[in-house]
Amino acid sequence: MARSVRGIAAEASGTAAAVSRSAPRIVFLHGVMPRSGTNYLQSLLELHPDVAVNPYGVRELPFLNTVEDARAYEGRFLRLYQRNRESFRDLEMFCYMVSGFLRRIESEFPADKTVLIKSPHTRMMRYFPYLFPTERCLIVLRDGKRAVQSTIDTWPLRFLGRTFADVCREWSFGTEAALEAQSRMSADACRLVRFEDAVAAPDGAARDLMRFLDLDEGRYPFERIGELPILGSSRVSRRDGEVSWTPVKKPEGFDPSKRPIDWSRKRRTVFDAVAGDMQKKAGYAA
Repeated sequence: MARSVRGIAAEASGTAAAVSRSAPRIVFLHGVMPRSGTNYLQSLLELHPDVAVNPYGVRELPFLNTVEDARAYEGRFLRLYQRNRESFRDLEMFCYMVSGFLRRIESEFPADKTVLIKSPHTRMMRYFPYLFPTERCLIVLRDGKRAVQSTIDTWPLRFLGRTFADVCREWSFGTEAALEAQSRMSADACRLVRFEDAVAAPDGAARDLMRFLDLDEGRYPFERIGELPILGSSRVSRRDGEVSWTPVKKPEGFDPSKRPIDWSRKRRTVFDAVAGDMQKKAGYAA
Protein backbone atom coordinates (compact mmCIF):
# COMPACT_ATOMS: atom_id res chain seq x y z
CA MET A 1 0.00 0.00 0.00
CA ALA A 2 2.61 2.54 1.11
CA ARG A 3 4.79 1.83 -1.91
CA SER A 4 1.91 2.51 -4.27
CA VAL A 5 1.08 5.79 -2.50
CA ARG A 6 4.71 6.89 -2.82
CA GLY A 7 4.63 6.13 -6.53
CA ILE A 8 1.38 8.00 -7.11
CA ALA A 9 2.58 11.03 -5.15
CA ALA A 10 5.89 11.10 -7.00
CA GLU A 11 4.16 10.85 -10.38
CA ALA A 12 1.73 13.64 -9.49
CA SER A 13 4.49 15.82 -8.06
CA GLY A 14 6.99 15.47 -10.85
CA THR A 15 10.68 14.88 -10.22
CA ALA A 16 12.39 16.49 -7.24
CA ALA A 17 15.02 17.95 -9.53
CA ALA A 18 12.44 19.77 -11.63
CA VAL A 19 10.73 21.14 -8.53
CA SER A 20 13.98 22.42 -7.02
CA ARG A 21 14.85 24.38 -10.17
CA SER A 22 11.56 26.12 -10.84
CA ALA A 23 9.37 26.19 -7.74
CA PRO A 24 9.41 27.35 -4.13
CA ARG A 25 10.31 24.96 -1.35
CA ILE A 26 7.30 23.69 0.60
CA VAL A 27 7.76 22.87 4.28
CA PHE A 28 5.23 21.39 6.69
CA LEU A 29 5.17 22.36 10.36
CA HIS A 30 3.44 19.87 12.67
CA GLY A 31 2.78 19.90 16.41
CA VAL A 32 2.08 16.77 18.43
CA MET A 33 -1.27 18.35 19.37
CA PRO A 34 -2.78 21.85 19.53
CA ARG A 35 -0.99 23.96 22.17
CA SER A 36 2.41 22.43 21.31
CA GLY A 37 4.02 25.65 20.07
CA THR A 38 3.51 25.62 16.30
CA ASN A 39 2.34 29.26 16.36
CA TYR A 40 5.60 30.34 18.00
CA LEU A 41 7.78 28.37 15.57
CA GLN A 42 5.82 29.77 12.64
CA SER A 43 6.25 33.33 13.95
CA LEU A 44 9.97 32.71 14.38
CA LEU A 45 10.33 31.52 10.79
CA GLU A 46 8.01 34.17 9.37
CA LEU A 47 10.52 36.87 10.29
CA HIS A 48 12.73 35.64 7.45
CA PRO A 49 11.93 37.63 4.29
CA ASP A 50 12.13 34.49 2.14
CA VAL A 51 9.47 32.62 4.14
CA ALA A 52 5.75 32.79 3.33
CA VAL A 53 3.19 31.36 5.76
CA ASN A 54 -0.53 30.55 5.55
CA PRO A 55 -0.71 30.34 1.74
CA TYR A 56 -4.05 31.68 0.40
CA GLY A 57 -5.10 32.41 3.98
CA VAL A 58 -5.04 28.71 4.92
CA ARG A 59 -3.87 28.79 8.56
CA GLU A 60 -3.99 25.02 9.06
CA LEU A 61 -4.00 22.22 6.51
CA PRO A 62 -4.78 18.85 8.14
CA PHE A 63 -4.13 16.64 5.11
CA LEU A 64 -2.79 13.74 7.15
CA ASN A 65 -5.71 13.80 9.59
CA THR A 66 -8.12 13.05 6.75
CA VAL A 67 -6.43 10.01 5.22
CA GLU A 68 -9.06 7.57 6.51
CA ASP A 69 -11.88 9.91 5.44
CA ALA A 70 -10.32 10.03 1.96
CA ARG A 71 -10.20 6.25 1.85
CA ALA A 72 -13.89 6.08 2.84
CA TYR A 73 -14.80 8.55 0.07
CA GLU A 74 -12.85 6.56 -2.48
CA GLY A 75 -14.72 3.43 -1.40
CA ARG A 76 -18.07 5.14 -2.01
CA PHE A 77 -16.86 6.47 -5.35
CA LEU A 78 -15.68 3.07 -6.55
CA ARG A 79 -18.87 1.31 -5.47
CA LEU A 80 -20.78 3.36 -8.06
CA TYR A 81 -18.89 1.62 -10.85
CA GLN A 82 -17.01 -1.44 -9.70
CA ARG A 83 -14.74 -1.73 -12.74
CA ASN A 84 -13.02 1.51 -11.73
CA ARG A 85 -11.28 -0.55 -9.05
CA GLU A 86 -9.10 -1.91 -11.82
CA SER A 87 -7.90 1.60 -12.68
CA PHE A 88 -7.46 3.35 -9.31
CA ARG A 89 -5.02 2.38 -6.59
CA ASP A 90 -5.44 2.94 -2.86
CA LEU A 91 -5.55 6.68 -2.02
CA GLU A 92 -4.84 7.63 -5.63
CA MET A 93 -7.54 10.32 -5.80
CA PHE A 94 -6.40 11.72 -2.44
CA CYS A 95 -2.85 11.97 -3.80
CA TYR A 96 -4.16 13.94 -6.78
CA MET A 97 -5.92 16.39 -4.45
CA VAL A 98 -2.83 16.85 -2.28
CA SER A 99 -0.53 17.19 -5.28
CA GLY A 100 -2.90 19.63 -6.95
CA PHE A 101 -2.71 21.98 -3.97
CA LEU A 102 1.08 21.75 -3.88
CA ARG A 103 1.30 22.41 -7.62
CA ARG A 104 -0.86 25.51 -7.14
CA ILE A 105 1.66 26.83 -4.61
CA GLU A 106 4.57 26.01 -6.88
CA SER A 107 2.99 27.80 -9.82
CA GLU A 108 1.97 30.96 -7.93
CA PHE A 109 4.81 31.59 -5.45
CA PRO A 110 8.29 32.77 -6.48
CA ALA A 111 10.96 30.12 -6.75
CA ASP A 112 13.08 31.80 -4.07
CA LYS A 113 10.35 31.48 -1.42
CA THR A 114 9.94 28.84 1.27
CA VAL A 115 6.22 28.27 1.86
CA LEU A 116 5.32 27.06 5.34
CA ILE A 117 2.15 25.02 5.90
CA LYS A 118 1.07 24.37 9.49
CA SER A 119 -0.95 21.63 11.17
CA PRO A 120 -0.96 21.14 14.96
CA HIS A 121 -1.38 17.38 14.63
CA THR A 122 0.81 14.36 13.94
CA ARG A 123 -2.01 11.87 13.44
CA MET A 124 -1.22 9.61 10.46
CA MET A 125 2.27 11.14 10.32
CA ARG A 126 3.53 7.81 9.02
CA TYR A 127 2.04 8.76 5.65
CA PHE A 128 4.12 11.91 5.34
CA PRO A 129 7.08 10.51 3.32
CA TYR A 130 4.65 8.85 0.90
CA LEU A 131 2.31 11.79 0.33
CA PHE A 132 5.12 14.35 0.34
CA PRO A 133 8.19 12.62 -1.12
CA THR A 134 10.02 15.86 -1.96
CA GLU A 135 8.92 18.09 0.95
CA ARG A 136 10.46 18.61 4.39
CA CYS A 137 8.77 18.69 7.77
CA LEU A 138 9.35 20.23 11.17
CA ILE A 139 7.73 18.59 14.21
CA VAL A 140 7.30 20.49 17.47
CA LEU A 141 7.50 18.53 20.72
CA ARG A 142 6.33 19.93 24.04
CA ASP A 143 6.40 18.71 27.61
CA GLY A 144 3.28 16.59 28.04
CA LYS A 145 2.15 18.11 31.32
CA ARG A 146 2.29 21.68 30.05
CA ALA A 147 0.72 20.77 26.71
CA VAL A 148 -2.16 19.09 28.52
CA GLN A 149 -2.59 21.97 30.97
CA SER A 150 -2.52 24.55 28.18
CA THR A 151 -5.15 22.53 26.32
CA ILE A 152 -7.61 22.37 29.19
CA ASP A 153 -6.97 26.06 29.96
CA THR A 154 -7.89 26.88 26.36
CA TRP A 155 -10.77 24.46 25.97
CA PRO A 156 -12.09 23.69 29.48
CA LEU A 157 -13.30 20.17 30.18
CA ARG A 158 -17.08 19.87 30.19
CA PHE A 159 -19.53 17.35 31.55
CA LEU A 160 -20.03 14.50 29.06
CA GLY A 161 -17.23 15.96 26.91
CA ARG A 162 -13.68 14.73 26.59
CA THR A 163 -11.97 13.90 29.85
CA PHE A 164 -8.61 14.79 31.35
CA ALA A 165 -7.45 11.28 30.45
CA ASP A 166 -8.55 11.87 26.82
CA VAL A 167 -6.31 14.96 26.59
CA CYS A 168 -3.38 13.06 28.12
CA ARG A 169 -3.97 10.26 25.63
CA GLU A 170 -4.05 12.73 22.73
CA TRP A 171 -0.64 14.09 23.72
CA SER A 172 0.78 10.60 24.17
CA PHE A 173 -0.48 9.33 20.81
CA GLY A 174 0.64 12.48 19.00
CA THR A 175 4.12 12.32 20.51
CA GLU A 176 4.45 8.64 19.71
CA ALA A 177 3.46 9.31 16.10
CA ALA A 178 6.01 12.14 15.89
CA LEU A 179 8.87 10.07 17.25
CA GLU A 180 8.00 7.12 15.03
CA ALA A 181 7.78 9.30 11.91
CA GLN A 182 11.08 10.99 12.68
CA SER A 183 12.77 7.61 13.11
CA ARG A 184 11.61 6.54 9.64
CA MET A 185 12.74 9.70 7.84
CA SER A 186 16.18 11.03 7.00
CA ALA A 187 17.74 13.90 8.92
CA ASP A 188 17.51 15.98 5.72
CA ALA A 189 13.74 15.50 5.51
CA CYS A 190 12.55 15.79 9.10
CA ARG A 191 13.62 17.81 12.13
CA LEU A 192 12.26 17.61 15.68
CA VAL A 193 12.17 20.92 17.58
CA ARG A 194 11.49 21.14 21.30
CA PHE A 195 9.26 24.08 22.13
CA GLU A 196 11.14 24.63 25.39
CA ASP A 197 14.50 24.91 23.59
CA ALA A 198 13.09 27.38 21.06
CA VAL A 199 11.68 29.60 23.81
CA ALA A 200 14.86 29.45 25.92
CA ALA A 201 17.24 30.17 23.03
CA PRO A 202 15.27 31.58 20.07
CA ASP A 203 18.40 32.88 18.30
CA GLY A 204 19.93 29.42 18.30
CA ALA A 205 16.66 27.80 17.27
CA ALA A 206 16.30 30.23 14.37
CA ARG A 207 19.85 29.51 13.18
CA ASP A 208 19.25 25.77 13.36
CA LEU A 209 16.00 26.08 11.40
CA MET A 210 17.67 28.19 8.72
CA ARG A 211 20.43 25.62 8.29
CA PHE A 212 17.86 22.85 8.00
CA LEU A 213 15.79 24.79 5.46
CA ASP A 214 18.76 26.21 3.53
CA LEU A 215 17.71 29.79 4.27
CA ASP A 216 20.17 32.67 4.13
CA GLU A 217 21.08 33.44 7.75
CA GLY A 218 22.39 36.87 6.73
CA ARG A 219 18.87 37.96 5.77
CA TYR A 220 17.31 37.07 9.12
CA PRO A 221 16.44 39.99 11.49
CA PHE A 222 17.60 38.51 14.79
CA GLU A 223 17.04 41.86 16.50
CA ARG A 224 13.27 41.49 15.97
CA ILE A 225 12.88 38.16 17.78
CA GLY A 226 12.26 39.92 21.08
CA GLU A 227 9.42 41.89 19.46
CA LEU A 228 7.42 38.81 18.49
CA PRO A 229 3.87 39.10 19.89
CA ILE A 230 2.06 36.39 21.80
CA LEU A 231 -0.51 34.52 19.73
CA GLY A 232 -3.20 32.41 21.39
CA SER A 233 -1.61 31.99 24.83
CA SER A 234 -3.92 30.08 27.17
CA ARG A 235 -3.09 32.62 29.91
CA VAL A 236 -2.01 35.94 28.36
CA SER A 237 -4.41 36.01 25.38
CA ARG A 238 -7.66 35.60 27.27
CA ARG A 239 -10.49 37.98 26.39
CA ASP A 240 -14.00 37.73 27.85
CA GLY A 241 -13.12 34.40 29.40
CA GLU A 242 -11.90 32.80 26.15
CA VAL A 243 -8.56 32.55 24.38
CA SER A 244 -8.18 35.13 21.62
CA TRP A 245 -5.96 34.62 18.58
CA THR A 246 -5.31 38.33 18.21
CA PRO A 247 -1.58 39.05 18.69
CA VAL A 248 -0.74 40.76 22.00
CA LYS A 249 2.51 42.25 23.29
CA LYS A 250 4.66 39.81 25.23
CA PRO A 251 4.66 40.62 28.97
CA GLU A 252 7.94 40.95 30.86
CA GLY A 253 9.16 37.56 32.02
CA PHE A 254 6.65 35.59 29.92
CA ASP A 255 7.87 31.97 29.58
CA PRO A 256 5.22 29.31 28.88
CA SER A 257 7.86 26.58 28.93
CA LYS A 258 8.33 27.05 32.69
CA ARG A 259 4.74 27.58 33.72
CA PRO A 260 4.10 25.71 37.01
CA ILE A 261 1.70 22.77 37.00
CA ASP A 262 -0.57 22.53 40.04
CA TRP A 263 -2.46 19.27 39.63
CA SER A 264 -4.34 17.23 42.19
CA ARG A 265 -2.97 13.85 43.17
CA LYS A 266 -5.70 12.24 41.04
CA ARG A 267 -4.65 14.14 37.92
CA ARG A 268 -0.99 13.35 38.46
CA THR A 269 -1.90 9.69 38.79
CA VAL A 270 -3.99 9.74 35.62
CA PHE A 271 -1.26 11.46 33.60
CA ASP A 272 1.39 9.01 34.80
CA ALA A 273 -0.86 6.04 33.95
CA VAL A 274 -1.83 7.31 30.49
CA ALA A 275 1.20 9.28 29.32
CA GLY A 276 4.00 8.68 31.81
CA ASP A 277 5.92 6.22 29.65
CA MET A 278 5.73 8.53 26.62
CA GLN A 279 6.82 11.47 28.80
CA LYS A 280 9.99 9.52 29.58
CA LYS A 281 10.48 8.36 25.99
CA ALA A 282 10.19 11.96 24.75
CA GLY A 283 12.85 13.06 27.24
CA TYR A 284 10.61 15.04 29.59
CA ALA A 285 10.78 12.93 32.74
CA ALA A 286 12.38 15.30 35.24
